[in-house]
Amino acid sequence: MPDLMESLATPLAAAAAETLEQLAYLFAEPAAADGVATEDVDGIVALAFHGPAHGALILQLSGGILPALASNMLGLDGAPSLPDQRDALGEVANVICGNVLPRIAGATAVFALGVPTPYPSWPVATEALGGVAAEVHLDVEGGRADIALVVHPAA
Repeated sequence: MPDLMESLATPLAAAAAETLEQLAYLFAEPAAADGVATEDVDGIVALAFHGPAHGALILQLSGGILPALASNMLGLDGAPSLPDQRDALGEVANVICGNVLPRIAGATAVFALGVPTPYPSWPVATEALGGVAAEVHLDVEGGRADIALVVHPAA
């Protein structure tokens, strides 16, 4: 797993963009600005995983895209309820995590995914979960997605 630490950002960005486009019908591209969005945050969720390595995927959406994401996923014309939006955020994190882990650990690696857990802020999530191994930022149709992967070797 240590050799993978240097090359996590590319598969993470690809898995995140593909998931947003295929699951939520939102076009994503690398963000023009580096760093995590600090304003107009829609929600932050983390999903723990265990297997050949353990860690978590952190997903933050900002810029008002969460209602559109949830609406697209549920096939609704209007904005879904806040609980439905939070569920959609957790499901997107789950799918991104499920798509990135085989890319970094191999198709035969088996991981157990936890339950999406909301966090009040990006700093609280990253501090609680440990050091970030990779971080990507995507512009998503007027909003933004910040995604981080925290990876620790299995004990």
